[in-house]
Amino acid sequence: MKLKALTACALFATVTAATAQDQTPGSVASAILNGYARQDVTMIAPYSNETNANFFARLLAGDESPSELFDGTRGEAGTGWDGKSLAVRYNDRGQAIIPFAIEAANGPAGLFSGADGRYMAIVLTLDGPQDTSWGFEDINYIARSDYAAMAESR
Repeated sequence: MKLKALTACALFATVTAATAQDQTPGSVASAILNGYARQDVTMIAPYSNETNANFFARLLAGDESPSELFDGTRGEAGTGWDGKSLAVRYNDRGQAIIPFAIEAANGPAGLFSGADGRYMAIVLTLDGPQDTSWGFEDINYIARSDYAAMAESR
């Protein structure tokens, strides 16, 4: 069991460095959402930020249930992604925000569905000042007015 976890951590670290370096926030969000749509943890894990690295290592090792990622409203929004997202914006904490769905009354809806509700957005972070790898923090709910007020560049 311990060897399995160590192997998953090593694989995770190798894939992360090779895949996520220096990609734009939009391309990282798209890769994450493609992984959600396919319900494939191995497609999402390389894009984890430092905070979530252990969680994804446990998922890859089989020590954590994928339902933690794919169930619930956020998981439903990700697995039902229609391929569309809005432009990257940056909040006052330097996080990249990429809306891809709407939190509608009856569950997640596509961005251009006409549904009312908050945006559901991929949130990406940099782990430190020297980091150039955008990492997956979470799927958050963002008021449309808050998104509109966010910076368009870093």
